[in-house]
Amino acid sequence: MSTVTRELIGLHRRELMRDKRYFWFALLFPLVMMSIFLVLSTLMPKVEGAPDFTGVAIPMALFLAVTSTALIVTSGSLATMRSKGVLRLMGTTPAGRGRLLATHMAVRVVMVVVQAVGLLAIAAMVAGLEVSAIPALLGITLLGMAMFGGIGYLIGGRMNSPDAASNFSVLIQMLGLFLSGLAFPFQLMPEGVVKVLSLLPTSFFANLMLTQITGAKPYHPAWLSIVVMVATALAAAYAAVVTFKWDQGEGR
Repeated sequence: MSTVTRELIGLHRRELMRDKRYFWFALLFPLVMMSIFLVLSTLMPKVEGAPDFTGVAIPMALFLAVTSTALIVTSGSLATMRSKGVLRLMGTTPAGRGRLLATHMAVRVVMVVVQAVGLLAIAAMVAGLEVSAIPALLGITLLGMAMFGGIGYLIGGRMNSPDAASNFSVLIQMLGLFLSGLAFPFQLMPEGVVKVLSLLPTSFFANLMLTQITGAKPYHPAWLSIVVMVATALAAAYAAVVTFKWDQGEGR
């Protein structure tokens, strides 16, 4: 690893942790939500027909970890750097624009991996998650990071206001969560609504995680979810590249 790359990684790490409002939200919110659903699952009476929140607590936590980092703390950060002229300035240095964005994403990938390992370890200890499913869930998490990361760079690459970029990302995160079959299982929705919502990329991400949860009822086969997520990731990455604004005054 070159000195420039190492310094850029350190820069992005400090920048990520400096905005405590979004950093701590992205770090702790998935753990808090998983804990709430696991507690609810233990409090529910063990009778036939009673809802079991254990099956959705783990994929929901991973969903929130991925989207919080890939969307909120990515798009807002890019908008901030553009508004302050950092993106334009870095393009004139030996670091280069490509290496700036590559190290920017690398820090966020590391954060999500650390989160996912911690969440899955807790789930294996207290929620009965099968250890054999952990590698697959880590791979799915990285695939989700690629898909949502492209969307995060698409948002942050166009919007000039850090708050607007972050708030728009939160909106996408919450809509994705509630329309993906995690917060509200598809089994509780009308079939016509399910057929529409199941076609959203976020639903394929949730569905792919459910294929690794014992007792869960995924809507699509795993291979189809992978194909859709890869295609969405490539499309989002391409759109982010061709529409990215390095300077706040750029018209395109």
